[in-house]
Amino acid sequence: MKTVEEGVTDIIRKAVMEDVSHIRPETKLSELGMDSLEQIECVLSLEEAFKIELNEAAMWKLRTVQEVIEAVNQALAAAP
Repeated sequence: MKTVEEGVTDIIRKAVMEDVSHIRPETKLSELGMDSLEQIECVLSLEEAFKIELNEAAMWKLRTVQEVIEAVNQALAAAP
């Protein structure tokens, strides 16, 4: 079983087709060149992978990989 950080990083890497070594918690999503379609795909992949629901409006405000990891952790903590 992957950690949340590994799972989020893997999903983001697949969405932007970047080598995982370039993606760190402090990496800004804008630096990855993620467009809006890739962001939507990423949100859907995260929800499916972690069996959670993410607030889509809140996801648009996230700026770094670490903020995405924290959002997934919060959703996991709030899940029944």
